[in-house]
Amino acid sequence: MDSLMQPVLENYPDLYIHKQESPSYVEIYTKNKKEIVLVYKKNKQCTSNSNKIGLETDNKVTEELDLTGSPLKLDLSLHTVFDDTLISDEPQIWNKEEALHQPVDIEKARQIATLFNKSLTSVSIEDAVPMWIVTNPSDDGKPLLLTIQSDSHHFARGIVSYHDAVVLEDVDVANLIDQYAVQEKISIEMINTLIDCKFLISGISYGLHSTEELLNAPQNGLTELHCEWTGKTLQIPYISCKVHMNQEVIIGHLASPCQAIWKSVSALHNLNQILVDMTAAGYSSVNLETAVVRNTISGAKRLNNSKRLNNLLNETETYAYTAEYPAGGCTCVTEDTTTLKQCFKAMEMNGSSNDFTYKLWDILRDSETAEELINLLIQALKFISSGKIRPFIDANNKTYLSKLVLKLSRGHSQATKVLKNLKTSPPQALSLVAQVGTEKTMWEYTKIMSLLEHSYYIAGIWTTESRTHESIEQINQTIQDMTMGGDFTLNPFDNLNSGENSIRLDCESFCVDDVNELTVDDFASLKKHGLVDKKDANEVPLIADEIDISSWKNLLMKFAQVHVCLEHLYRAETCLRADFANLKPIASRLLEHYVSEKSPIRTVGQLMSDPVQKISMPITNNIVQEHLKKPAFWYRVELTRKENAKDCGIKRDSKMVFLLSQQPVLPPSVWQNLESTTEDAAEITTLGEDLKYHITKYIFLSNEVVAKINL
Repeated sequence: MDSLMQPVLENYPDLYIHKQESPSYVEIYTKNKKEIVLVYKKNKQCTSNSNKIGLETDNKVTEELDLTGSPLKLDLSLHTVFDDTLISDEPQIWNKEEALHQPVDIEKARQIATLFNKSLTSVSIEDAVPMWIVTNPSDDGKPLLLTIQSDSHHFARGIVSYHDAVVLEDVDVANLIDQYAVQEKISIEMINTLIDCKFLISGISYGLHSTEELLNAPQNGLTELHCEWTGKTLQIPYISCKVHMNQEVIIGHLASPCQAIWKSVSALHNLNQILVDMTAAGYSSVNLETAVVRNTISGAKRLNNSKRLNNLLNETETYAYTAEYPAGGCTCVTEDTTTLKQCFKAMEMNGSSNDFTYKLWDILRDSETAEELINLLIQALKFISSGKIRPFIDANNKTYLSKLVLKLSRGHSQATKVLKNLKTSPPQALSLVAQVGTEKTMWEYTKIMSLLEHSYYIAGIWTTESRTHESIEQINQTIQDMTMGGDFTLNPFDNLNSGENSIRLDCESFCVDDVNELTVDDFASLKKHGLVDKKDANEVPLIADEIDISSWKNLLMKFAQVHVCLEHLYRAETCLRADFANLKPIASRLLEHYVSEKSPIRTVGQLMSDPVQKISMPITNNIVQEHLKKPAFWYRVELTRKENAKDCGIKRDSKMVFLLSQQPVLPPSVWQNLESTTEDAAEITTLGEDLKYHITKYIFLSNEVVAKINL
């Protein structure tokens, strides 16, 4: 490829010529993002090397794009109350990173195309790469783009030109078909007509920006509809057209209600990394004062976790575990829950359960460092061991910390020993807390998806990852006996007393139990993790070299995958005004795409570093019929020959594409050269029949080249 481009590079050193993915203004005509050679004029702000060939993004160019200031800077206190269906920034077809593309005079563009075409005459169709040149529409014919796509057997070229700005009702598709028929000298019956359009429902795509900017952006994603049909009218056939929903969500966006559960996932990811580091080099190698639990984002509200904990402890004194708590302990999903938004709002304000350890986790996960988390945990357990409160523990909560809380609340004789061991063994404290967060997060995802009748599928995702082999009913009955004071004889965690993947806790070193009290040798650590042999009662366990939490990796990946589904579902519900019945098939497609072996999501860290996730999926038309009755952002009419017209008229391959767009197709650096742009822009409005569309036309022609003439 370098050799093909070399003559052009040598003859036109003042131009920017490089191989890259198709820019937005080329893709909209070709419908693909294949590699092309792009040519445009440098301007004084473009510092890139014209000889640079590659797919990487030019960071220097990207940094200079916000010529009038960043649209992302917005007071979070304002944008968090915006209606999510409002578009807060001007939508556009071209991307922000294309703002510096300057046009080339049409005559020079033709010379470049001719020179490059000579290089292509010896290249096979598989090795040929098309060239696209940004041209100056102030030249005759108002050309916007010129392309050469030849190979050893074809002379292929094309041009995109600007025509007019008209009201949609004045566009006659039959007339456009006639233009193509006349050009190709064929009848209209020999022409294939494919029409598609795009509706912008909510938000805009911000393109390339830093993670912090994205998490503070005025909109937390993009929702649009792409429709396609055959026919001779721009009126959408609601029943027969194909509809795809294109969505872009920003994971971890501060204004997203899904933050209520994402905070748990990101905290678990960080805790897991801390424990991995402790496993590798011993817990003393990790500085607890700097080990991050909660990722700090500029603009996020700073919380006084110590005050929140005191409030929780004071609040706990006012209730007892009685029938007043909802069945199953869930407070965010009830019989009255009708939307995901309602569910997430309840979760954000009051948590998802009245279970004490779950409420405690909601505070501990907001700790900035591991040291703060451990101190808050010890503070809570110390207060509980005073016997002043009897915290409510839900019957389904089988974490070790929940049983430790129950034990201490009954005035355990060696509570001081327990607290000391936790204080001196950070892995024990962190793993006990992380187990609660893991159980709660699994439970919350399952409960939320029950609204869409997918809870059984969701529960199955992590059943093999973290559950014991005991039946759920047996475990529930066991803990029910514990919490209600019944005779406790069955230990559901007996099968955890061995295993190679373990965060081992010497529970005998916690305390020496009375025979009449509940044992404490089962509130050790994560699920599937074993217990060591009994040691001296006074020994303080130092267990860093025995930590192995490899089983967490896959579970955290599942959390990340399910969470992306939830973000998409919430956005679809809000922007499409879809109810649970309509969201069910969407949820099925999302789960099929994201929660699978071929899922694009592999880790939580991946979402933290690259928070923008996109998907395009077919949806049923009845969900969006009201949206389809509005004017589309753009319409595209593609005309080609039918198969039986191959040898009719002018014998060649051809295509004609008409694009009708509300906004300019190319950036201002090109579009401003149109004489009528200013006048047209003043007339364009979003009110009814006054809405005008820019018409641009792409003509592509390809003639077969006879390599050898037979005499």
